[in-house]
Amino acid sequence: MKPLPPTLRENRRYVLARIRPSTIVADERDWHIAISEAVSSLYGDITAAEIHAGTIRQEGAYLIIRCKRGWEDKLSTALTTVRAVHQTPVHLQAISTSGTIKALKKKIRPVITGDEVTCVINGSDHSGIYYADGNIDLIRRDMKGQEVVFLTKDDMESFHATTTKSDGI
Repeated sequence: MKPLPPTLRENRRYVLARIRPSTIVADERDWHIAISEAVSSLYGDITAAEIHAGTIRQEGAYLIIRCKRGWEDKLSTALTTVRAVHQTPVHLQAISTSGTIKALKKKIRPVITGDEVTCVINGSDHSGIYYADGNIDLIRRDMKGQEVVFLTKDDMESFHATTTKSDGI
């Protein structure tokens, strides 16, 4: 059977998504399952079939996801509803949309590594990663498991006040 000529093929778009935290270990199949569940739970099975989302590849802290043309906005919205992969909390943020994978690869930035930190906020212990640009990824671990903690500006100010390195005085 001959392949279809380009004018008769289904047009696709590719969405670049950032994975937070970048230390998540999962393969493309795990991401595909998590994204498919998010799309079908948000829009239903019929719309999920129309979107035809598929994970193309994972490069470091980024995912490239394929969908049909015209559905990239709904896919980007559904990506924000992905909350966990392998019971590990995760956040996906749509960065860009393009018609080619090559254009998206140009937008992939290297992973910024940070320092391990621990702190106490409202009486509960948190561990996380402090990045040079001032961002902090905190993870609260307890008997029920772990969850990602999102900080407000007030929390950040109190965190900086309590985690500064002492100068030996």
